[in-house]
Amino acid sequence: MALDLTTGVGESERERPARHTPPGPLPRPDERAPTDGTRRPDIQGLRAVAVLLVVAFHAGLPLPGGFVGVDVFFVISGFVITGMLLREWRAHGRIRFARFYLRRVRRLTPALALMVSVTLLLSTLLLSPLGPQQATAQTAAGAMFVVANAVIARTTGGYFDGPAEQNALLHTWSLSVEEQFYLGFPLLLALSLLATRRRGARRLPALVVVVVSTCSLLVAVVVSRGWRLEVGELLVGFYGPLTRVWEFGAGALLALSPGLLALRTRGRARVAGVVGAVLLLASVVLISERTPFPGPWTLLPVVATMLLLRAGGVPGTATSRALRAAPMVRVGDWSYSVYLWHWPFIVFATALWPLWAAAAPVAAVLSFGAAVVSFRLVEDPVRRWQPPNRAGVVWLVAACLGPPVLLAGVLGVAVSQGFWSSTVRAHQAAVLEPHVGCYGYVPMTDASSARCTVHVADGVPVYLVGDSHAQHLTEAVRGAGRSSGRPVTVSTATNCPVLDIAVSKVGGPPGHDTGCRRFVQGTLRFLDGAPPGLVVLAASDRYWTDPGFAAGPVGGTVSTDPEVKLRVATTGLASTVRTLQGSGHSVILVADVPRWDGADSWTPVDCTVVSLVLAVGSCEREMPLSHVEARQGEFAEVLREVGRTTGAEVLDVTATLCPDGWCSNRMDGVTAYRDTNHLTVARSEALAPQFAAALTSSGGG
Repeated sequence: MALDLTTGVGESERERPARHTPPGPLPRPDERAPTDGTRRPDIQGLRAVAVLLVVAFHAGLPLPGGFVGVDVFFVISGFVITGMLLREWRAHGRIRFARFYLRRVRRLTPALALMVSVTLLLSTLLLSPLGPQQATAQTAAGAMFVVANAVIARTTGGYFDGPAEQNALLHTWSLSVEEQFYLGFPLLLALSLLATRRRGARRLPALVVVVVSTCSLLVAVVVSRGWRLEVGELLVGFYGPLTRVWEFGAGALLALSPGLLALRTRGRARVAGVVGAVLLLASVVLISERTPFPGPWTLLPVVATMLLLRAGGVPGTATSRALRAAPMVRVGDWSYSVYLWHWPFIVFATALWPLWAAAAPVAAVLSFGAAVVSFRLVEDPVRRWQPPNRAGVVWLVAACLGPPVLLAGVLGVAVSQGFWSSTVRAHQAAVLEPHVGCYGYVPMTDASSARCTVHVADGVPVYLVGDSHAQHLTEAVRGAGRSSGRPVTVSTATNCPVLDIAVSKVGGPPGHDTGCRRFVQGTLRFLDGAPPGLVVLAASDRYWTDPGFAAGPVGGTVSTDPEVKLRVATTGLASTVRTLQGSGHSVILVADVPRWDGADSWTPVDCTVVSLVLAVGSCEREMPLSHVEARQGEFAEVLREVGRTTGAEVLDVTATLCPDGWCSNRMDGVTAYRDTNHLTVARSEALAPQFAAALTSSGGG
């Protein structure tokens, strides 16, 4: 099942049950909610706004908060579904669950099944066997069984992280959240309505929604503040249903409580419409991927949607006229199909043309064609079709679930076997083989040093510390330790250089900065008392040029200005080296490896099965050394300057990785990089002789 972007489209005209008034008091449904069988064109217009925001965001247009369109959908769904269920209760004195869920299946699942099946087939040809195909296959099965959000949280990672951009079914997370709401909310509403009938507590349904929504909002706020709850990321993270329930509840409360945000006059409706539009615009502009979300900021799009739902129901206002405009209503009718198809189009287009800036916007526009075809040939006809009997229902469900689940299984098996191609399997093995050594925000200590030792020997110890760019050198340093008879201990942490300065990841995950600082301070304390040896300091050089990182003196003000950061890095690196030397250690400073950035952008996931097997496409790339020097030369000069002033040796492997002035992503027939800026295990091992020479010349101890 999937995100109900089409609930209410023509439904009231087909389903007008006989009126039945159950005994006992009932909450009076909002006269402007679709509980009386009427169609609200303005709601379709609001759906159009929501889907256009999401598509524009995914297409890379300058709408940093466009993803809040999903939150708009959640509020609309809570409003519409509650109105539908109240109409059912008022007409029949009960909620007919089988009928309700059959409508959901008939309306939503066939179009979803078609999109998932087509996406799986194209993924076989257009996506990489290094993760994107696996994630897409697993997400496909999750989407069909209403748990895509859990699958994505477990396999793909954060919504704004790099791997998410290659999961062609990433957008189905919200579809599963919506269906999970459908599974639980009707029962909760039915029980509260039943209690209302028996006990006469007229406001009980609204009170229940308020209590549940408040708890959900509190969970969202707590999690957004960096608190970790025992229930886990699957339930309370970005994709978690527990932090989203309150958004549906906000819409449900509108349908249950006619006095909430009531607009008694047209003038108030005009004001509410303007305020709602301003708040929604503010959401799109002020919220970004760096905003803790969902959380307090989510109130902006939620309240905006509530106001627009109220204002849109009052005819004659500017808001109502804008949302009821024929083009907006038409796009709203298509919104479910548009939502389904736009993301796969964007993923496949950027996979085919990774360097073409217009690939995503053009794909987004073209996806509307597929959406309209899907709407007219599948979504709308099946929505209108009435199964003649239970056998018809069974066949419908089987026809919807069977093909995509089967295709997901076939793709999953094929990619796990490397498509039975030695070339594909070799590429997978090279890129996916993990590095050894300790990697995390746990400082090196006497207790952990034994666990973090990757080569045991009796010679002068070698300590490799730093971030992930130290970790990917583990095999090189371990090989050097073996050849020279030295023990090698490795302790590294992501986005965390071991320097006597403060480094902050702008908009990073909660707790990153404090965890990084704790790791650095603890590791430096350990090295201060450790047996004298040779410390190898390695880290990415992106901290000093990337605006996503800020740096400054410990306890002082951090800055994202590259010039300021380079000065701070020079001072901090020199101070760190002298501190280590004062503890009896020799120090080697390792320059960063060439990165595949900018015009030279490349990553192993650009390699598809077709390009690997046929040796065509973007699996073989080269870039001139001059590009590397232009991007990374400034910090390389900082390292050389610190080396001159402190006596530390500087090791730069760029010439080895870029012989004859050209850098290649494959060396000696082996993939050299596991992403844009990290070496594979095989390439790291090949650097061992160069590191062995550096260890010998540096001495240590």
